[in-house]
Amino acid sequence: MLHILWLEPSFAQKPELAYPSLILKNAKIYTDKTTGRQWSQALSIRGDILYSIGSNTEILKEKGPTTKVLDLKGRIVLPGFNDAHAHFFTGGLSLLRLDLTGVKSLQQFQERLKKYAQANPLKRWILGSGWDHTAWDQQKAQQKYPVKEDLDVVVNDRPVLLWHVDHHYFVLNSKALEMLQIPSNTGLIFENAAYELAAKVDIPSLDELRQAFHAAQDLALQYGVTSIQGGPIDNENEIKILEEMANSKQLHVRFALWGHLEKPDEFQILKEKYKHLPENLVKFAALKGFVDGVISSRTAALLEPYSDDLNTKGNPNYTQEKLNELVLQANRKGFQVCLHAIGDKAASLAVTSFANSKKQLFNSRIRNKIEHLEVVTAPLFKSFADFNIVASGQPSHMIYDKESENYNLARLGQKRVVHAFAWKKFITNDAHIAFGTDWPVMPLNPMEGLFGAVFRQNYNGKPARGWYPENKITMEQALLAYTLGSAYATHEEHIKGSIREGKFADLVVLDQDPFKAKGVALLKIPVYLTITGGQIVYDSTIPKVKAAQN
Repeated sequence: MLHILWLEPSFAQKPELAYPSLILKNAKIYTDKTTGRQWSQALSIRGDILYSIGSNTEILKEKGPTTKVLDLKGRIVLPGFNDAHAHFFTGGLSLLRLDLTGVKSLQQFQERLKKYAQANPLKRWILGSGWDHTAWDQQKAQQKYPVKEDLDVVVNDRPVLLWHVDHHYFVLNSKALEMLQIPSNTGLIFENAAYELAAKVDIPSLDELRQAFHAAQDLALQYGVTSIQGGPIDNENEIKILEEMANSKQLHVRFALWGHLEKPDEFQILKEKYKHLPENLVKFAALKGFVDGVISSRTAALLEPYSDDLNTKGNPNYTQEKLNELVLQANRKGFQVCLHAIGDKAASLAVTSFANSKKQLFNSRIRNKIEHLEVVTAPLFKSFADFNIVASGQPSHMIYDKESENYNLARLGQKRVVHAFAWKKFITNDAHIAFGTDWPVMPLNPMEGLFGAVFRQNYNGKPARGWYPENKITMEQALLAYTLGSAYATHEEHIKGSIREGKFADLVVLDQDPFKAKGVALLKIPVYLTITGGQIVYDSTIPKVKAAQN
């Protein structure tokens, strides 16, 4: 059973309006009632609040002279998706830059770089992301990673910086290395060194961030995503864009923002400076820290060496003592802490730091959160419920184009891999779980996460029974994690995350029933409508004109 406070009442007040602004009828509405989950037929919205839920006959009695009534003809209505881990501005910027997602070889990598460079001759730096060497034909690629020479043969007159899909390292060409005065035989820069360099090079203008936001929000609404958690905020201009959008009534996605764990005072200052922003739209929620790296480059911190490289087990970025100090400091300031912890060693460090803080701040209501949790030791699962730690996962991370490209078994070995992406074990141990995408590392489409969690297959529908099928969860459990579970993570389960009277009218209408979809068919279910705060903000029946800046 998913450990959620089902019966906690909503604190949103029903608006004093004479008539509903919008009625949805002839629908199949996935409703959160006090008697449990059930399907309803119609609902009414007054202002930005879900006012009533019931049968067509009951709800249509509320109709007034200005009420808009939509006949959904049996379509599915769910709570709006709440992505518990996304890098929204980074994702938006990736839509404007060189996209290397899906390249299958070094040759394709170089072809895309060449085409982009030719199409953008005035760009001083060529920036891009999305390449994944683990999905390449290694025999043709000749090496493990692309290196500076591979970029130089395509572009040698301008600096080039291209992030790996997981955004934990990038490759530079020789021109970039020369400009940055970096000695490197390969051009590959990893983890903290990469972040520090990128901060010096990649400083988007206010206008570029504005374009990125519009592109990102359009994509989110197209996928039925009405709430986002993430960051961390690197540039105050990002908040200025949110302020601008809120003031112009164009902010249609609710944000729970993250700052940097090492810089709590800076985030506190920003929170105070922008306290005029409605908290239900822009919430200064948490501080983000990186305990380790990623499995793909063997920088995730493991308790035992990697199965395919016994010389390394990855190094955590903090000692236990330092992490305890940072977490306690953040919690004392009232901030939730979100810790990136992919390896089992990193997960252990994170849990210990949260347990330490909880014991010292015994009456704290803070709901700390661990991100990714791609491999966890069996004894650790119970600790999440014991210390009210939210397990934040991205099930789409286990999906690959072909089952042979899933490198987790090779990296982790048979003994550990049974605890990889093990969301069912969290649920059976009464942990709160929240789902997201880690966009732009993986697509923003929630259907991919639902597919990964429920079927544990790759895009080709294999393995037929699923990858370690004992860790599959049900569609209801996966949807809860993507909606009410994510709302719980930010103390907002009383105002969003389920369809109940008095909550915000944040809804997604699907063209097909995800509960009936089998395997890869789930990936093809389109969004019909997205509603945020009672407004229809995406309508699939209205062709969208591509914005000039895109």
